[in-house]
Amino acid sequence: MPLFVGSYLAVWALVGAAVYALYRPHGHVAAAAVAIAAGVYEFTPLKQHVRRRCRESVGSGFEFGLCGVGSSIGLMLMLAALSVMSVTWMCVITVLVLAQKLLPAKAAIDMPLALAIVGLGVLIVIAPSSVPGLTPPMRGRRRAVVTTGRQEGERQ
Repeated sequence: MPLFVGSYLAVWALVGAAVYALYRPHGHVAAAAVAIAAGVYEFTPLKQHVRRRCRESVGSGFEFGLCGVGSSIGLMLMLAALSVMSVTWMCVITVLVLAQKLLPAKAAIDMPLALAIVGLGVLIVIAPSSVPGLTPPMRGRRRAVVTTGRQEGERQ
């Protein structure tokens, strides 16, 4: 069991390290593109295959981790693109991933979900300020300077 858990966690740690290394501050257009791509990914045969595979018996933690990554990578990248520090988006993505892990795949649920994700991407392009928790672009931001309230040259 420790080998299973360790290899499962190693897969996710590698994916997390890769996302961290590749992440760059971005604007709303990039966030929209990632959301639309995540929605389109929900329709792909690859997504459906790895989602089914996750629910079947897997031989190792490594294999189970790969299935988990394959079935939720679009949603995870969407979280990084929208705002990794938004508790709202963390909760939404967590509920979606958990539901996809626990519930059997059904087109009546999966298709509207995929369309809603694509719709979110379109909304981000059209009206980014209407999307709660969307990380604003980092370019041009000035760091806040904290002042102590003392005059220059004044001692503590």
